[in-house]
Amino acid sequence: MKFTHRGGVALAVALVCSGAHADDFDGETLVVSGARIDQPLEDVVGSVSVIDDSTIEHQMANDLQSLFRYDPSITSTGAGLSPQTLTVRGIGGNRLVYIKDGRRSNDGYAGGGGYLVGRGYFDTDGIQQVEVAKGAASSLYGSDGIGGIVVVTTKDPADYLTNKDHHSAVSLGYDGQDNQRHANLTGAVRLDDWQLSAVLTHRESAAAQNYSQTLPDYDARSDSVLLKGTYSLDKHRSVKVTLDHYTQSNEQVLEAGANQTDDEDVSSALSLDYASTAPAMLWDGWQGQLYVSRYTQDSNQIRAASGGATDFNDYRFEQDIVGFRGVFNLDIEQQQMSHALVYGLDLDVYETRRPRWKTQRDAEGNLVFERQRQAAFPGADTTMAGVFLQDTINMGQWRWVLGGRLDHYALNAINDPLYDNAAMQDIRETAFSPKLAVRYTVNPQLSAYIQYVQGFKIPPHDQAYQSHGVEPFYRILPNPALNAEESETVEAGVQWYGDDVHWKVAAYYSKFDNFIETALVGTEPTYIPGVNTLIYQYQNIAQTRINGVELSSQWWLGQDLTVTMNLAYSDGENNDTDQPLTSISPLQGSVLLSQQWQQWQLTGALRFARAMNDVPDDSSGNALIKSHGWGVLDVFASYRTEDWQLTFGIDNLLDKEYVPYERIAGQAQGTALEQYTQPGRNVSARVRYTF
Repeated sequence: MKFTHRGGVALAVALVCSGAHADDFDGETLVVSGARIDQPLEDVVGSVSVIDDSTIEHQMANDLQSLFRYDPSITSTGAGLSPQTLTVRGIGGNRLVYIKDGRRSNDGYAGGGGYLVGRGYFDTDGIQQVEVAKGAASSLYGSDGIGGIVVVTTKDPADYLTNKDHHSAVSLGYDGQDNQRHANLTGAVRLDDWQLSAVLTHRESAAAQNYSQTLPDYDARSDSVLLKGTYSLDKHRSVKVTLDHYTQSNEQVLEAGANQTDDEDVSSALSLDYASTAPAMLWDGWQGQLYVSRYTQDSNQIRAASGGATDFNDYRFEQDIVGFRGVFNLDIEQQQMSHALVYGLDLDVYETRRPRWKTQRDAEGNLVFERQRQAAFPGADTTMAGVFLQDTINMGQWRWVLGGRLDHYALNAINDPLYDNAAMQDIRETAFSPKLAVRYTVNPQLSAYIQYVQGFKIPPHDQAYQSHGVEPFYRILPNPALNAEESETVEAGVQWYGDDVHWKVAAYYSKFDNFIETALVGTEPTYIPGVNTLIYQYQNIAQTRINGVELSSQWWLGQDLTVTMNLAYSDGENNDTDQPLTSISPLQGSVLLSQQWQQWQLTGALRFARAMNDVPDDSSGNALIKSHGWGVLDVFASYRTEDWQLTFGIDNLLDKEYVPYERIAGQAQGTALEQYTQPGRNVSARVRYTF
């Protein structure tokens, strides 16, 4: 099986080198990821990717994978209603902070196939924009932000109402990748000083298939409810109440009564926000938030066991979070310079539980044991507290950004007779994360910058206290002696914001100390001849480095034709072993050509990747699996009237068979690739009526 792509890389390099801006941005785009308050994207020092609501609508993006498919610096695993994981510049999982409407999202835990179960459970309907700040965000957002931050902002009632008193819309859609059908109802109303909105979405789908459509199927459905109410106390002060609820269920029956799974994920959050623009001595305005959230996963599995017995497993993951935010801003004008200060505090308290039970019946259906507790990792209580300050100093053509954050972290394992409590020691960490950046503006269009940031990542509860296995094959030992991961990143870039062309080139180098990975720490003989128990433990790697270059551009060729291009190259290595990292992707890129014609918008999108040959060796010194290059062409078309919007898309127009390296990284040479191939040609459509 061979996957080839000719010409795409050469075309992208030629176009990007002629001029570049990557992110479909204009001067009106406001982001919060660079300073915790709204600021124009072009004022941010560093790299930020933004996906706005119009792009989501036009490309019919309905999950993490489809949101970022044309940004080569951000890769993903999973699709549709399956678990999904984002990786930014080779760093992913719990090393990324997920923020939705100011709230921290729940943690995830390692699942099968490299997925991070427990994240990505939100709906794209109602989203205003998604920002991804690339690189360590610990100086503003605290621990977990060693790899970057994903900020999801949903629409407020005012975004629907603008100059009217009510808004209603209904939409129906279909996604061919996973045979998904969905319906959405959105409404908003103005009642005196109140503005209210509701977004309701229902989705039903099957599994996202491989190219030959041979993967086991399942039935999935999701329901989301987003309710918001804003109230103006006066012209300077307002409050907002948000109720955000999402539930998703997946049911798979491979063999009734012997191999079937029923999963349900539920995420709920309630938040109260206060915003004031009334100035005081120490601030020009401030924002506060108090929120509570709860995430639960309930996985009920039936599995055939040895001797004709049947296991009935009830596996759960539960996490409650209570959080508080206070963010203050103050502008100071002086004769030769100005200061834009942002400072504040965060407090988040987590309660995490991982209960697991097993019931077994023998071949005759007799009860062998009932609800026997199974080990994974004990419950843990986590407290994260941080204070931060960032000063943006403007001095003529120079802009300096000086920032820092002090974090304290406490992890307390719950005493549990199922575990060796002596190995479940409490963990305390305190760290300071600085940031220093400077940008020089050559002229109103051209500027250059360089920044230095440090990251700090606490050891997560599931890695520190992991204590389970599948006897007699493997066992995972806890390691409460894990050190916090730390990083240093230097990024330099040049950007041009002209009337008809935007382009940007950024290069970065990141060094990670105490990177946490699994390690084989021993073996033990078993009662099965020739089979040893493999003993693993999460341990720190002394040093890892990742570096890369990103080029991006956007051209406006006349008023109606736009060309957008992106290219990303990265390289990473475990410095302890001189082996490449499996989280690094090959050279990747995209080229999008979009034409506006009267009420139509037409887009052709090429995404591509080079072959991946720089792979690590296994324990025997044999190279792990490599990947071939590939190129895929997608097309989209939208037709809009005052009340109607019709959108149609074809993914993989030329019906190419291909395997992204991210799906097979770390596996042995010779692994069968059929199950990892991506869907062939498929169509999607959506219709929306506003009244």
